[in-house]
Amino acid sequence: MSSLWRGHLAQDVYALQRKYGTIVRIAPDELSFATPQAWHDIYSNHGNTPAFPKSSLWHGAKTGTPMSVLDALEPATYRRFRRAMDRAFTERAEGRQEGMIVSYVDVLMTRLRDLVEGNVDVVVDIVCWYGFFTFDLIGDLGHGESFRCLESVEYHPRVAMIFTSLRAATYGASSGYYPGVSWLLAYFVPESVLRKQRENWNLAVEKTNRRLEREMSRPDIISLIKRDENGKEGLTIQELQAKASVIIVPGSETTVSVLSGITNYLVNNPEKLTLLTFEIGEKFEKEEEISIATLKETTYLNAVIQEGFRLCNPTPVGLPRVVPPGGGRVCGHHLPENIFVNVHPLSISFSAKYFHKPSEFHPERWLAANDPSSPFYNDNRNAVQVFGVGPRSCIGRPLAMAELQMVLARTVWRFDLEKADSEAENLKWEEQRVFTVAERKPFEVRLREYARHYNSLIYVFSWNYCPPPTPNQSFHGCKTKPPLK
Repeated sequence: MSSLWRGHLAQDVYALQRKYGTIVRIAPDELSFATPQAWHDIYSNHGNTPAFPKSSLWHGAKTGTPMSVLDALEPATYRRFRRAMDRAFTERAEGRQEGMIVSYVDVLMTRLRDLVEGNVDVVVDIVCWYGFFTFDLIGDLGHGESFRCLESVEYHPRVAMIFTSLRAATYGASSGYYPGVSWLLAYFVPESVLRKQRENWNLAVEKTNRRLEREMSRPDIISLIKRDENGKEGLTIQELQAKASVIIVPGSETTVSVLSGITNYLVNNPEKLTLLTFEIGEKFEKEEEISIATLKETTYLNAVIQEGFRLCNPTPVGLPRVVPPGGGRVCGHHLPENIFVNVHPLSISFSAKYFHKPSEFHPERWLAANDPSSPFYNDNRNAVQVFGVGPRSCIGRPLAMAELQMVLARTVWRFDLEKADSEAENLKWEEQRVFTVAERKPFEVRLREYARHYNSLIYVFSWNYCPPPTPNQSFHGCKTKPPLK
């Protein structure tokens, strides 16, 4: 329990799995697995055998509060929520929402350019700016109104409430491990944390009600979910309010975490950053050509994102489930009912059993499936399941991928990023505290805007210094990036 309260559970379980192996008992009635097979054994349906259910220790609506999709423990209830929400998170919906996504990326690029303008370069906390973007976008998509973080250049008060609410939820769940004294442990949760949790809920209700009072033609999430107030086709008003309260976290905090982690690894591996920059520059002569559809064809960018998922899983503590009545089998072992189980992503991602040079950033490993000569050929790429598997896998995958692809591509197209000479440049993503999701820590980079000609692609790179490499090549002995003008 102390690991949970300190936010160190991910790191502590990782240490245990390194010492004792792929299956570790981390509590009297809880097992942690670090094997790819466990993903499917725990979270997927198997014929007539359903996936292991969620645990009421971590999930389930409190008495007197409306249920959200995260709290739906009964399969039938969850399916109703999922059917209603699917309409808002399909690739078709993503296409209809592309204009809104692009508009917020435009504002982000403009704000960063304003910072650089008139300076040779500038040091920025890129985590903050990624956060401004993701919260503004998900606020508009989820509530019909932006948080205006990019406009005010500061976080809306609700943003601070969100992470505090996650801490409160973690504290509440941890007390469930000791039901006999849970009432006593509740006294140790700071009142300020509980107050922020209540404020977060009240603000979500207020914003949802304002959105429901307005008729909007654009396809935001609520317009695609809501049908009638009886819940026959969609969700009730109370369920929409609960949905709005929880959707901000997976739609913002997780994306910020992955974006920040990827940027961290890129600036600390400049040869990978240059490969990515070259791919985007070669494919897109003009910034306006960058779209969700065309970015799906950017091989190295998508490999960078996959490697980011491996090293920067935004929920590195895993997703707990409970063995159903009658018991169940995981990785060939029969487990008795009511045992808590989960897959520990951090332990899998950093395991040499599944990945060559697991602690290093190598997007090339995701391009090596058909290349026996690659040192990454035998990597178990199916071991990384950042969106989960099975019927409860993450519904927001299309939106998350669109955000990651668009922000990273537009950023490296417009700016040169380098390590900043500051303490905040040395962020180690995997060492951050975790309260359901990884805690956002400042991370500074040095930005410099590229000069480009638009009639033909002319990088300010001089590739005479070093021939442009392909994703599977090194820099031909070139030790540094070609100079910038």
